[in-house]
Amino acid sequence: MTAHPFVSVIVPVYNDPERLLLCLQALGRQTYPQDLYEIVVVDNGSDESLDELVARSGCRARLCSEARPGSYAARNRGLSVARGEVIAFTDADCIPARDWIERGTERLRSAPGCGLVAGRVEVSPRDPKRPTAVELYEARTALTQKLYVEEGRFGATANLFAFRDTFARVGLFDEELKSGGDLEWGQRVAGSGYGLV
Repeated sequence: MTAHPFVSVIVPVYNDPERLLLCLQALGRQTYPQDLYEIVVVDNGSDESLDELVARSGCRARLCSEARPGSYAARNRGLSVARGEVIAFTDADCIPARDWIERGTERLRSAPGCGLVAGRVEVSPRDPKRPTAVELYEARTALTQKLYVEEGRFGATANLFAFRDTFARVGLFDEELKSGGDLEWGQRVAGSGYGLV
């Protein structure tokens, strides 16, 4: 096993250029060796072209598109062009920590028989000085990855790592689903005898 496997980060996006730019800038500043990861942005039918934004993001991202609506179809499209042994997923509205790729990959590789690693997701209000009641509620209850893994037997794709081989064995995301595809896929992973971390 190599010291640092090649990682493909897949980021689906639909009409969210401002937050996508912040996400890509954060991905461009990772502690993981720059030549050992790629960023695959999958445009899922945005109203405006993302070519220029991806080009000026400051990271080595490449853009592809998926006409079929739905984030799971977009993730599957990203998988079809990804080159990595390790596949990492995040969303366009997420800002990964600087050591996100390093820590996620390390954790995936250190757990024998691991099918997926789901990491913490902190929900932040758009305006931290004036959070809405809904944002405060979501900050406490949304995307509780530990609970998802331990009780639901899945991980949300906002912060998820898996080996490419896991997809080869259990299949891709169900593109018919508009939500809950990470739940359905994660439960297939668990049902195939893999561990979830």
